[in-house]
Amino acid sequence: MKITKVATFVALGLTLIGCKSTPSQQTYSAQSAAGNSSLIIGKSAYDFNNDDIEVPAYFNTQGLQFCSYEVDEKDSRCPLSKKTIRLYFGEVQTDVSENIQSKSSSVFNAMHTSLEGFQAKTLENVLENQFAGVNRFRILTRDTDTVNAAMSEILADEGVSNVANKLGNRTSLSTDYIMKVDVVKTGDMLFGSTQSLFQSSLEMSTGVIDPYTREKISYPNIGKIRVSNFDVRKKDTFTTVIASGDYYRGFNYTSSKDVGAVMNEMASRSFDIMLTRLLKEMPASAQVVGIKGDRISLDRGQNAGVLPNETMIVFEYSAGFVEPIGVAMVNPSMQSAQGKIVRWKKSKSADSVRDEAQENIYRPDNQRRIFAVSVGVPGEFMKERSTWVQNG
Repeated sequence: MKITKVATFVALGLTLIGCKSTPSQQTYSAQSAAGNSSLIIGKSAYDFNNDDIEVPAYFNTQGLQFCSYEVDEKDSRCPLSKKTIRLYFGEVQTDVSENIQSKSSSVFNAMHTSLEGFQAKTLENVLENQFAGVNRFRILTRDTDTVNAAMSEILADEGVSNVANKLGNRTSLSTDYIMKVDVVKTGDMLFGSTQSLFQSSLEMSTGVIDPYTREKISYPNIGKIRVSNFDVRKKDTFTTVIASGDYYRGFNYTSSKDVGAVMNEMASRSFDIMLTRLLKEMPASAQVVGIKGDRISLDRGQNAGVLPNETMIVFEYSAGFVEPIGVAMVNPSMQSAQGKIVRWKKSKSADSVRDEAQENIYRPDNQRRIFAVSVGVPGEFMKERSTWVQNG
């Protein structure tokens, strides 16, 4: 049996600087029921120990001199600026077992027809919506049909002069990176004495492209994602009774509608996994405005992709050195965030900040800036905003 593969590409440039912790200490894997790709979930700040409090990989402290520390960073050299991405899907390939015996050829032909009916490219808009929803990067939609239809209505309702005035006040977005998705879907039937078992999978591989140099770059590295039908529904729901080489009852592998519904669930799970990997390599970051006791105030919130119940490492940046201070649980408003430092790092630097924050509001200055950076997507966010259900 061959496997169906899906290729995806996403883009953003981030450099690993400073302290680096073991990923398993700040995140955990939500394991697949079928041993396939897992979601990467950020641990709660309350589950951190002292050794976990390190600046995570992929946060970039280079280029901070180019930051204006305003809500919308204009200079792309600033690591706090959001990158603009275009998403593309490649051709979707389908494969079933090549070892077709004469007695089962009709089974595999019917299965192939059903699998061919599912086109993952139709989910391109779904992926755009999911990525845009976290607001950690800017997505340039390729849904030109919707945009053109809407603009026709807007012109009719608002008039040419009003539309022209609005367009004149808008700045066109410049693409930073391309993310391409290639998909392969597979199908197989495991034959039994009384019942058979339908088995399918989706594989996605990702690549990041700089459209101006045509270079395929290594970050963010989403890697290959594999999801099977056993990851989205219980295994026994895919049993089938085949009589005289044809479908009789059970899961209807001959129905493009039934197979397509399962494939949609598999694609949705693949996108969830992709998002958790991407957010780990593209962390949310903000500057700390002040610390009072254990309370912390950040200069960015939802506008910079800070998510509800976000676990963030708080660290001091001075003279090129990164010094972890603590781990905080943060909740965003539109343009700022408030949170609590759940655990302070056992260090002289952390003790110094903590002592001053107990007496007064500690306000970092230009010589000793303090930042917060996320460690991974919060579990609560995935449970509320995706199809993932945590077992146990």
